[in-house]
Amino acid sequence: MSTKNRDQGRTERAAAIQREQHRKERNRRVAISGVVVVVVALIIGAAFWATRGSGDTAAAGSTSGLKVVRDGDAMVVGNNPDARVKVTVYEDFLCPYCREFETSSRDFLHADAAAGKVLITYRPFHLLSEDYSREALVAWGQVLNHGTGKQALKFHDLLYDNQPYETASSFPDAADLRKLAAKAGVSSSVQKLIGDDDGSFYDEAQQSASGIDSTPTVMVDGKQFAQGQSIDALVSALEKKIAADG
Repeated sequence: MSTKNRDQGRTERAAAIQREQHRKERNRRVAISGVVVVVVALIIGAAFWATRGSGDTAAAGSTSGLKVVRDGDAMVVGNNPDARVKVTVYEDFLCPYCREFETSSRDFLHADAAAGKVLITYRPFHLLSEDYSREALVAWGQVLNHGTGKQALKFHDLLYDNQPYETASSFPDAADLRKLAAKAGVSSSVQKLIGDDDGSFYDEAQQSASGIDSTPTVMVDGKQFAQGQSIDALVSALEKKIAADG
C-alpha cells in the first residue's frame, strides 16, 4: 500500500471515529434531555395532585367542621349562632322538590354555615300521603334524638340521596333505613330503634310545621323566601342573599 493510500486510510478511520464520537455524544444529550423532561413532568404532576388533594381536604374539612345540634325536633347546622342570615327549611323526605332543593343547595349552604355566614334549621315533617314519608321522618328522629348531630346530618343527606320515587310501587322498609343509618355511622344500638314509633317525635314535628302546606318551604329571617318560584330560582336567590348579607 502506498504512503498516500495509508495516509488516506488513516484519515478516513479518524473521520469515522470522530463521527461515532459525535453520534454517542448526541445520543447522550438526547437521553439526558428525556430524563429531564420526565423528571419535570413528574414534579408538575406531583404538584398538581398535591394541590388538588389539599383543595379536596379543605372542602371536606369545611363540611366536617360544621357544628350540628338538636333543637327539639329540628336540626340546627352552623358554626355561628349569631349569623346574620338565618334559614329554616321545612321539608318532607319523600318530596322530590325537596330533594332537588337539597342537592342543589347543600354544598353552598354547608360551606356558608361553616364560615359563619348562615345558620340553618332543618324541620322535616310528614306532608305527603305515603307511609314512607312518616317512616323516614321518625327514623331520622331516632338518630337525631339518640345519635350525634353529625350522624343526623349525614342520615338526613342520605335519605335524600336515596329517595324513592313518590309513585313507586314499593318503598324502603325499616331494614333498609337501618342500612342507610349504618352508612351514616349510626351505632347498632340506635339502628335498632329505627322502626319504633311511639308518636312523640312525629307529633312534635307536625306541630312545629303547623300551617306549612307545601315543601320545600324556606324561611329567611322568619319570613317565607322566594315564594312560588322554581327550585332553581329559589336556590339562586338564596345563595345571592347569603352572599350579600351573610
